[in-house]
Amino acid sequence: LILITGPEPLTAGARQDTPQVTVSALNRSQQTREVIAYGTLNPRKTLALKTQVSGEIIWTHDDFVPGGMLDQDAVLFKVDDRDHLIALESAEARYEQAQAIVDIEQGRYEIAQLEWSTWQDDQNLKKEPSPLALREPQKIEVEARRKTIIAEINRAKLLLERTVVRAPWPASVVNANAALGQVLGTGDTVGILYPLDYGVVDLQIPIKTLGLIESGIEQVTLHPIGNNTSEGITGVFERSVKILSEDTRLATVRVRLDQPLQYPGWAFGMPIKATFAVGTQQVVLVSSDLIVSGNSLWIYREGRAMLHQIYPVAQKDQWMAIENNFDSADKVVLKRPIGLFDGALADIVES
Repeated sequence: LILITGPEPLTAGARQDTPQVTVSALNRSQQTREVIAYGTLNPRKTLALKTQVSGEIIWTHDDFVPGGMLDQDAVLFKVDDRDHLIALESAEARYEQAQAIVDIEQGRYEIAQLEWSTWQDDQNLKKEPSPLALREPQKIEVEARRKTIIAEINRAKLLLERTVVRAPWPASVVNANAALGQVLGTGDTVGILYPLDYGVVDLQIPIKTLGLIESGIEQVTLHPIGNNTSEGITGVFERSVKILSEDTRLATVRVRLDQPLQYPGWAFGMPIKATFAVGTQQVVLVSSDLIVSGNSLWIYREGRAMLHQIYPVAQKDQWMAIENNFDSADKVVLKRPIGLFDGALADIVES
């Protein structure tokens, strides 16, 4: 009775509807490929001014102070030159005296030659005269003494010239230690100058990225870090130097910037962000709210919805540019049901 009157067994299974996802074509675009690096703006060299003569400072330039700007050949300071003027006049007087002695000895040399020639004719001889008989050693001696005094004159002129100190190139004064009445000794450090003609930025980049830069740089743009109001300045790529060590594999890239201090807010020692434009690459533009866990994107490929790993290139507002590592037929998933798992079969709705 139980077998005859019992309920029928269940034969209907669970509902097996295929999930639907809303998709759209990938938005591919060409974008400038960029390499970002960081460094510090430095002067191309540092000049420590050291005195070459001793004496009292009698004049200084008004801008020869820390932070001052000086033109090329601008006189920085002057040292009392009276001692050097006296030394020069004394040397010039000794030169005139030495020149007179040379002239007298030249006359004696000529007389000695004439006397020897006359004596030879009288004696009917053909004997070569000795250098001493013709006063040749005396003539050489006075001429050498004159050369020594010429050297003293040149040295006196050089020391006199060094009493006036000039800027070798357009310069920024970092340190200055020169005051009226100050007595300097030879070799004293009086100031430190940075050249204004151009500065350099040394940037550290990975070796694997160096290939992009060496393949060709279209432009280098420099920005001060922390100064969002400053516009980017175009620099000039100079060279790269590979540095390999046990704990790092980096390359140093040097960028030149002409007249860096002419830009408001720029100063030596400030941190710099450099952007290298190294050609173009194809990217995919997606809305930032479609990114999952920061590095994945839902796509539709060959009938399945799947998570695809992405590599961001740049971001602006709500849009993110990512590397184009997709297949030609891939589509981006805009909407998906809750609980959809990676690799699930899905029907698509075009958007």
